[in-house]
Amino acid sequence: MDRRINTAQGIYFNNVSVDGVYYNNEHIWPTGSASTPWSPSTDITTVAWIDASDSSTYTRSGTGLNSVTDKSGTYTIDIGSNVVTNSSTQNGLNVFDFDGNGDYLQSTTNEAQVSNGNHWAIGVFRFEGTNSTQDTLWSYETNQSPKRDYALSSGNSSNSWPGELDLDGLFSNRISSTIGNVELWDDKSLTRNQYHVVACWFNKSGNQIGVRVDGTNAFTPVNDYDNSLQTNQQLRLMRNRSSQELDGKLGEFFAVANIPGTSGTDLTHLIKAEGYLAHKWGLESSLPSSHPYKTSTP
Repeated sequence: MDRRINTAQGIYFNNVSVDGVYYNNEHIWPTGSASTPWSPSTDITTVAWIDASDSSTYTRSGTGLNSVTDKSGTYTIDIGSNVVTNSSTQNGLNVFDFDGNGDYLQSTTNEAQVSNGNHWAIGVFRFEGTNSTQDTLWSYETNQSPKRDYALSSGNSSNSWPGELDLDGLFSNRISSTIGNVELWDDKSLTRNQYHVVACWFNKSGNQIGVRVDGTNAFTPVNDYDNSLQTNQQLRLMRNRSSQELDGKLGEFFAVANIPGTSGTDLTHLIKAEGYLAHKWGLESSLPSSHPYKTSTP
Protein backbone atom coordinates (compact mmCIF):
# COMPACT_ATOMS: atom_id res chain seq x y z
CA MET A 1 0.00 0.00 0.00
CA ASP A 2 1.26 3.48 -0.90
CA ARG A 3 1.98 5.57 2.17
CA ARG A 4 2.64 9.30 2.49
CA ILE A 5 4.26 10.46 5.75
CA ASN A 6 4.74 14.07 6.79
CA THR A 7 7.65 14.70 9.16
CA ALA A 8 9.50 17.72 10.52
CA GLN A 9 12.20 16.94 7.94
CA GLY A 10 9.88 16.80 4.92
CA ILE A 11 7.36 14.66 3.03
CA TYR A 12 7.97 11.02 2.23
CA PHE A 13 6.07 8.78 -0.23
CA ASN A 14 6.90 5.08 0.01
CA ASN A 15 10.00 6.12 1.98
CA VAL A 16 11.16 8.48 -0.80
CA SER A 17 11.49 12.19 -0.07
CA VAL A 18 9.25 14.43 -2.20
CA ASP A 19 9.05 18.23 -2.33
CA GLY A 20 5.32 18.72 -1.66
CA VAL A 21 1.75 17.98 -2.62
CA TYR A 22 0.50 18.51 -6.21
CA TYR A 23 -3.04 18.76 -7.66
CA ASN A 24 -3.48 18.80 -11.48
CA ASN A 25 0.29 19.32 -11.72
CA GLU A 26 0.08 22.44 -9.49
CA HIS A 27 2.24 22.58 -6.37
CA ILE A 28 -0.25 23.33 -3.57
CA TRP A 29 1.65 22.45 -0.36
CA PRO A 30 3.77 23.63 1.29
CA THR A 31 3.09 27.19 0.20
CA GLY A 32 5.90 29.71 -0.12
CA SER A 33 9.56 28.81 -0.09
CA ALA A 34 11.48 27.45 2.84
CA SER A 35 14.55 29.35 3.98
CA THR A 36 17.09 28.93 6.75
CA PRO A 37 16.92 31.68 9.40
CA TRP A 38 19.92 34.00 9.58
CA SER A 39 22.39 33.12 12.35
CA PRO A 40 25.82 34.39 13.46
CA SER A 41 27.06 30.79 13.40
CA THR A 42 26.33 30.28 9.69
CA ASP A 43 26.11 33.67 7.96
CA ILE A 44 29.07 35.61 9.35
CA THR A 45 32.46 34.79 10.85
CA THR A 46 32.54 36.08 14.41
CA VAL A 47 35.79 37.03 16.16
CA ALA A 48 34.03 37.37 19.53
CA TRP A 49 30.67 35.99 20.66
CA ILE A 50 29.30 36.01 24.19
CA ASP A 51 25.79 34.60 24.61
CA ALA A 52 24.17 34.52 28.05
CA SER A 53 21.23 32.53 26.65
CA ASP A 54 23.42 29.54 25.77
CA SER A 55 23.89 27.59 29.00
CA SER A 56 26.48 25.33 27.37
CA THR A 57 28.90 28.28 27.21
CA TYR A 58 29.11 29.12 30.91
CA THR A 59 29.41 27.52 34.32
CA ARG A 60 28.07 28.78 37.64
CA SER A 61 27.84 28.15 41.34
CA GLY A 62 24.29 29.03 42.26
CA THR A 63 23.83 32.45 40.65
CA GLY A 64 27.53 33.23 40.62
CA LEU A 65 29.15 33.13 37.17
CA ASN A 66 32.31 30.99 37.21
CA SER A 67 33.39 30.80 33.57
CA VAL A 68 32.30 31.98 30.12
CA THR A 69 33.27 30.57 26.74
CA ASP A 70 33.68 32.81 23.70
CA LYS A 71 31.61 30.99 21.06
CA SER A 72 33.90 32.29 18.30
CA GLY A 73 36.84 30.50 19.89
CA THR A 74 39.01 33.61 19.78
CA TYR A 75 39.25 34.72 23.40
CA THR A 76 39.65 33.30 26.87
CA ILE A 77 37.37 35.36 29.11
CA ASP A 78 38.22 36.69 32.57
CA ILE A 79 35.31 37.40 34.93
CA GLY A 80 35.27 40.21 37.45
CA SER A 81 33.86 39.59 40.90
CA ASN A 82 30.13 39.11 41.52
CA VAL A 83 28.78 38.70 37.97
CA VAL A 84 25.33 37.13 38.44
CA THR A 85 23.63 34.63 36.13
CA ASN A 86 20.39 32.63 36.09
CA SER A 87 18.68 35.33 38.12
CA SER A 88 17.19 37.60 35.43
CA THR A 89 15.75 36.98 31.98
CA GLN A 90 14.69 38.87 28.89
CA ASN A 91 12.11 37.25 26.61
CA GLY A 92 12.59 34.09 28.65
CA LEU A 93 16.34 34.03 27.98
CA ASN A 94 19.07 34.23 30.61
CA VAL A 95 21.12 37.42 30.94
CA PHE A 96 24.32 38.26 32.83
CA ASP A 97 23.86 40.84 35.61
CA PHE A 98 26.53 43.38 36.63
CA ASP A 99 26.34 45.74 39.63
CA GLY A 100 29.01 48.19 38.44
CA ASN A 101 31.32 47.40 41.33
CA GLY A 102 34.22 45.32 40.08
CA ASP A 103 32.26 42.95 37.83
CA TYR A 104 32.90 42.65 34.09
CA LEU A 105 33.80 40.26 31.28
CA GLN A 106 37.21 40.82 29.72
CA SER A 107 39.50 38.91 27.39
CA THR A 108 42.81 37.81 28.84
CA THR A 109 44.73 38.60 25.64
CA ASN A 110 44.75 40.96 22.68
CA GLU A 111 43.54 39.14 19.58
CA ALA A 112 42.64 40.03 15.98
CA GLN A 113 39.32 41.92 15.93
CA VAL A 114 39.99 44.12 12.90
CA SER A 115 40.89 43.23 9.31
CA ASN A 116 42.32 45.93 7.04
CA GLY A 117 40.64 48.52 9.27
CA ASN A 118 37.23 46.84 9.03
CA HIS A 119 35.27 45.88 12.15
CA TRP A 120 31.71 45.84 13.42
CA ALA A 121 30.13 44.72 16.67
CA ILE A 122 26.62 44.46 18.08
CA GLY A 123 24.93 43.43 21.30
CA VAL A 124 21.91 43.45 23.58
CA PHE A 125 22.45 45.60 26.68
CA ARG A 126 20.55 47.28 29.48
CA PHE A 127 22.06 49.99 31.68
CA GLU A 128 20.67 50.48 35.17
CA GLY A 129 22.86 53.27 36.47
CA THR A 130 25.83 55.47 35.61
CA ASN A 131 28.26 57.30 37.86
CA SER A 132 30.84 58.24 35.21
CA THR A 133 30.69 59.75 31.75
CA GLN A 134 32.94 56.87 30.75
CA ASP A 135 30.63 54.05 31.84
CA THR A 136 30.76 51.71 28.86
CA LEU A 137 28.74 48.96 27.18
CA TRP A 138 31.85 47.60 25.53
CA SER A 139 35.31 48.84 24.74
CA TYR A 140 38.40 47.67 22.95
CA GLU A 141 41.89 48.27 24.33
CA THR A 142 45.07 47.75 22.30
CA ASN A 143 48.69 47.47 23.33
CA GLN A 144 49.89 48.26 19.81
CA SER A 145 51.48 51.57 18.89
CA PRO A 146 50.14 53.99 17.82
CA LYS A 147 47.20 53.39 20.13
CA ARG A 148 43.91 53.29 18.19
CA ASP A 149 40.86 51.72 19.88
CA TYR A 150 37.32 52.71 20.91
CA ALA A 151 34.52 52.60 23.49
CA LEU A 152 30.74 53.12 23.53
CA SER A 153 30.24 55.33 26.57
CA SER A 154 27.38 56.92 28.50
CA GLY A 155 28.48 60.55 28.25
CA ASN A 156 26.70 61.19 31.56
CA SER A 157 27.42 60.43 35.21
CA SER A 158 23.90 60.81 36.61
CA ASN A 159 21.99 57.69 35.57
CA SER A 160 21.24 58.71 32.01
CA TRP A 161 22.79 57.75 28.66
CA PRO A 162 22.91 60.45 25.98
CA GLY A 163 25.78 58.39 24.56
CA GLU A 164 29.09 58.98 22.85
CA LEU A 165 31.60 57.12 20.71
CA ASP A 166 35.06 57.56 22.25
CA LEU A 167 38.08 57.15 19.99
CA ASP A 168 41.62 56.81 21.29
CA GLY A 169 44.40 58.13 19.09
CA LEU A 170 47.01 60.89 19.13
CA PHE A 171 46.17 64.11 17.30
CA SER A 172 48.68 63.38 14.55
CA ASN A 173 47.36 59.85 14.05
CA ARG A 174 43.65 60.00 14.80
CA ILE A 175 41.16 57.38 13.71
CA SER A 176 38.95 60.17 12.33
CA SER A 177 39.97 63.81 12.09
CA THR A 178 36.28 64.74 11.89
CA ILE A 179 35.36 62.95 15.12
CA GLY A 180 38.58 63.59 17.00
CA ASN A 181 38.19 61.89 20.38
CA VAL A 182 34.39 62.01 20.88
CA GLU A 183 31.29 61.75 18.69
CA LEU A 184 28.06 62.49 20.56
CA TRP A 185 24.90 60.46 19.93
CA ASP A 186 22.74 63.38 18.83
CA ASP A 187 19.93 61.32 17.30
CA LYS A 188 19.37 58.30 19.57
CA SER A 189 20.05 57.65 23.26
CA LEU A 190 19.52 54.75 25.67
CA THR A 191 16.66 54.53 28.17
CA ARG A 192 17.49 53.44 31.69
CA ASN A 193 16.27 49.95 32.69
CA GLN A 194 15.35 49.10 29.10
CA TYR A 195 17.08 46.62 26.79
CA HIS A 196 18.53 47.94 23.53
CA VAL A 197 20.22 46.51 20.45
CA VAL A 198 23.39 48.59 19.98
CA ALA A 199 25.79 48.33 17.04
CA CYS A 200 28.98 50.06 15.96
CA TRP A 201 30.96 49.83 12.73
CA PHE A 202 34.29 50.92 11.30
CA ASN A 203 34.28 50.45 7.52
CA LYS A 204 37.69 51.34 6.14
CA SER A 205 36.71 50.05 2.71
CA GLY A 206 33.76 52.45 2.64
CA ASN A 207 35.47 55.23 4.68
CA GLN A 208 32.68 55.31 7.27
CA ILE A 209 32.17 55.10 11.05
CA GLY A 210 28.77 54.82 12.73
CA VAL A 211 26.68 53.71 15.70
CA ARG A 212 23.09 52.43 15.68
CA VAL A 213 20.62 51.97 18.52
CA ASP A 214 17.56 49.77 17.92
CA GLY A 215 18.00 50.02 14.17
CA THR A 216 18.35 53.81 14.08
CA ASN A 217 21.53 55.84 13.58
CA ALA A 218 22.72 57.38 16.86
CA PHE A 219 24.41 60.08 14.78
CA THR A 220 24.83 60.71 11.08
CA PRO A 221 27.51 58.24 9.96
CA VAL A 222 30.87 59.95 9.57
CA ASN A 223 32.50 59.51 6.17
CA ASP A 224 35.99 60.11 7.49
CA TYR A 225 37.98 57.07 8.62
CA ASP A 226 41.60 58.18 8.35
CA ASN A 227 43.72 55.74 10.35
CA SER A 228 42.64 52.16 10.98
CA LEU A 229 41.89 50.63 14.33
CA GLN A 230 44.76 48.44 15.43
CA THR A 231 44.25 44.80 14.48
CA ASN A 232 44.79 43.17 17.87
CA GLN A 233 42.48 44.30 20.67
CA GLN A 234 41.42 43.33 24.18
CA LEU A 235 37.64 43.10 24.55
CA ARG A 236 36.02 44.59 27.65
CA LEU A 237 32.29 44.11 28.24
CA MET A 238 30.56 46.38 30.77
CA ARG A 239 33.98 47.95 31.41
CA ASN A 240 35.84 50.87 29.88
CA ARG A 241 39.50 51.27 28.99
CA SER A 242 40.17 52.85 32.41
CA SER A 243 38.63 49.91 34.26
CA GLN A 244 35.37 51.69 35.14
CA GLU A 245 32.50 49.15 35.40
CA LEU A 246 28.85 49.57 34.39
CA ASP A 247 25.71 48.70 36.35
CA GLY A 248 23.46 46.78 33.97
CA LYS A 249 22.77 43.58 32.07
CA LEU A 250 24.16 41.82 29.01
CA GLY A 251 22.24 39.39 26.83
CA GLU A 252 24.48 38.79 23.84
CA PHE A 253 27.41 40.35 22.01
CA PHE A 254 29.35 39.48 18.88
CA ALA A 255 31.97 41.13 16.70
CA VAL A 256 33.15 40.67 13.11
CA ALA A 257 36.50 41.61 11.52
CA ASN A 258 34.99 42.63 8.19
CA ILE A 259 32.83 45.27 6.57
CA PRO A 260 29.20 45.40 7.83
CA GLY A 261 27.61 44.75 4.45
CA THR A 262 28.51 43.59 0.97
CA SER A 263 30.56 46.58 -0.21
CA GLY A 264 31.07 50.31 0.25
CA THR A 265 28.83 51.69 3.01
CA ASP A 266 26.27 48.88 2.73
CA LEU A 267 25.06 47.56 6.13
CA THR A 268 23.34 44.33 5.01
CA HIS A 269 25.00 42.00 7.53
CA LEU A 270 24.69 44.43 10.42
CA ILE A 271 21.00 45.07 9.73
CA LYS A 272 20.33 41.32 9.62
CA ALA A 273 22.11 41.01 12.95
CA GLU A 274 19.82 43.72 14.35
CA GLY A 275 16.78 41.75 13.22
CA TYR A 276 18.17 38.49 14.57
CA LEU A 277 18.88 39.95 18.02
CA ALA A 278 15.67 42.00 18.20
CA HIS A 279 13.44 38.98 17.55
CA LYS A 280 15.50 36.58 19.66
CA TRP A 281 15.44 38.90 22.68
CA GLY A 282 11.88 40.22 22.26
CA LEU A 283 12.89 43.74 21.21
CA GLU A 284 11.37 43.95 17.73
CA SER A 285 8.89 46.61 18.93
CA SER A 286 11.88 48.95 19.40
CA LEU A 287 12.86 48.73 15.72
CA PRO A 288 11.57 51.53 13.46
CA SER A 289 8.64 50.69 11.20
CA SER A 290 10.94 51.05 8.19
CA HIS A 291 13.34 48.36 9.39
CA PRO A 292 13.33 45.39 6.98
CA TYR A 293 13.10 42.93 9.91
CA LYS A 294 10.54 44.75 11.99
CA THR A 295 7.92 42.02 11.62
CA SER A 296 9.96 38.94 10.70
CA THR A 297 13.37 37.45 11.35
CA PRO A 298 16.05 37.61 8.67
